[in-house]
Amino acid sequence: MPGQRRSTSQRAAGSRLARLGGVGVALLLASAAVAIYLVAQRPAARHEPSLPTRVLSFQTVGMVAQAAQPGSAAGQLLQLLGPQGDPQFRPLGPAQEQGGSPEWTADLMAGGSYIFIYLPTGHCLAATGSPARPKLTLEHCDLSATQRWRRTKAPVQVQGHDFYQYANAGDARCLTETGELPGSSYGAALQGCSPGSPADQLIGFWWASV
Repeated sequence: MPGQRRSTSQRAAGSRLARLGGVGVALLLASAAVAIYLVAQRPAARHEPSLPTRVLSFQTVGMVAQAAQPGSAAGQLLQLLGPQGDPQFRPLGPAQEQGGSPEWTADLMAGGSYIFIYLPTGHCLAATGSPARPKLTLEHCDLSATQRWRRTKAPVQVQGHDFYQYANAGDARCLTETGELPGSSYGAALQGCSPGSPADQLIGFWWASV
């Protein structure tokens, strides 16, 4: 009968709508489950502890080390420079030792750490790379732990100057002179801080001025 056909058609349409609705809910639940799984599997973001940002004092300095590797000239003083963002030590002549040009700003921060800013570029001395392959470099200053340096122990007196070991607050390794390179320069790198204050990890401030 005509009335029965309409009833059957209406029931069929209703059942299709119900099935479509059920499929939509199932897809929504599946999508939510995938999202929850991805969030659960994502590595937790590292939150670096907040570090003091207040500058207690600053001075322009030359950062000087001694040539200490085998074969180096005894007593040769080396100045840390940053050509092309690659920190290296360069020998100082006798006249430069007395009246050289400071190339860094040493900012003493609240909490006792230092930030070293290379004046020619305005970039900060920093530890980068991986834990297995640490790298010393210059980068845009952001006040992070990898740009903070701490004195590790009492100073050692050399030619009337206080020399300290400087350990990176993020990497925990010390700024180290690593020996002569081609082109009359000496390597600068990050190495494990020695408990004996070896000469290749001692850095002094020369020509310091506020």
